[in-house]
Amino acid sequence: MIALLLLTCLGVTVGPGWSEPFLATDSANTHRPIQYLDRDAFGRLHLIWAGFNDEHRIAYKMFSLDGTTLYPETMISRDVNSVYLRTVTMGDSLYAFWRESNPVYAAARSLTDGNETFPATHLFTTYTQYPYIRSSPDSLGRLHVLYNKGSDVVYSVWNPAPGSGFTTEYEWVIEGVSTGGVLLVDGNRVHVVVQDPVYFTYEYIQYDLDGNTVVPLIDFTPDDIFCGRFPEINTDSDGNPMVVAKISSDYLYWKLDKNTGATLIDQKSLVSSELPGMSPGPSFIVRLIPGSDEFYLCWTDGYLEHRVFNLVFDSDGNVIVDWHIAYDYSDEDPEDIKHIDGVVDEEGNLYIIYRQGETEPYLGTYPTFGWFDHSYLGIEDTAVSSPESESITLSQNPVQGGVQFILSTNETTTLKVFDLMGREVSSVEISDGTGFWNGTAYSGERLPAGVYTATGAQGISMQFSLLN
Repeated sequence: MIALLLLTCLGVTVGPGWSEPFLATDSANTHRPIQYLDRDAFGRLHLIWAGFNDEHRIAYKMFSLDGTTLYPETMISRDVNSVYLRTVTMGDSLYAFWRESNPVYAAARSLTDGNETFPATHLFTTYTQYPYIRSSPDSLGRLHVLYNKGSDVVYSVWNPAPGSGFTTEYEWVIEGVSTGGVLLVDGNRVHVVVQDPVYFTYEYIQYDLDGNTVVPLIDFTPDDIFCGRFPEINTDSDGNPMVVAKISSDYLYWKLDKNTGATLIDQKSLVSSELPGMSPGPSFIVRLIPGSDEFYLCWTDGYLEHRVFNLVFDSDGNVIVDWHIAYDYSDEDPEDIKHIDGVVDEEGNLYIIYRQGETEPYLGTYPTFGWFDHSYLGIEDTAVSSPESESITLSQNPVQGGVQFILSTNETTTLKVFDLMGREVSSVEISDGTGFWNGTAYSGERLPAGVYTATGAQGISMQFSLLN
């Protein structure tokens, strides 16, 4: 394992504010390499992944922030072909759902000590075109669920049955839709986004906790875009549902009225592949920064498949902190970076797990862990903002030749200089609040013309243009 840890760090460039990544498991997961991450109140990380021991199996592990194993890797599925993993946290347990051919199974682990809450248990047998259990808990200790029966979308409510899975309280087919779909319980509202069977656009429907329809099915996307089956759904501080989806080569954003389903924000672009150096991929997450109306968008490279990106946007679809590269494995190219998941703690730190395929030399695919320190962005309590530009001023911008950096405080520190790809390329020594930089890299060579960012302590930052 030590050799693998070293290999995963040798060729990776770490973005500003991000930790060094490390392989979170000893075993490869080259069969159905999917992983999900959770974090408990004690700061421990809980991982469930598919492809355990390089086979079609589901496994669980608990580890600390520094990678120390707190509960060893353990197979939680039956010792048979098990695929199509999804997870959910409810109460003090982490639940896993998967499919064995057609039968759907579940198992649960305790977030307190990692022990088995209930073992692999058969839930039901049905043909399902998209065999994923999508679920969200309510305040009554029940689980609201979407699954597919054939191409039909079934909405159901399950009650945990201690030691033996779940019992069904009610379920029915959502008429007029097909395949896919996601849901989110927020208070007494159940927000559901599904797909139109003809135009493949998104439709919204809302239930109360008893399954009564509150907002009838309504289409909120145009007919000329092809929507994916599983978008990301969140709510803003007022409880209005928000949807982010990868459409073509962009990430697009919608916000709906929680009372009527009317569109409040229509198809706003968060990320576009037209941006240089950018490649939105099919694997992405949206996570709320607690105490705010801002969200992380974090995704894997959709083209070269060797980078992880992130940005911060607000509930109006405005990008607050523009995209940068969190992890860049270009120096290990070819690499294989896919399927991301993550959680945010109370302070706004983002923890992610993603699939890293070591290809030279071939080592298989491993769940890889890393985290982002929210303080790097200057996030304070409920306010999320770009690093304060007035904390650093420049004697000229654009920069031609040399430039003087001036801090608003007379401190002695070091500013780090990053290029547009998030790579650290130089530094500026500051003494008594000022410092001079001649535009050169660590190697002593003049840096190419482009946009750069100088950052320091407490998240202070300044973006500038460098001319030849």
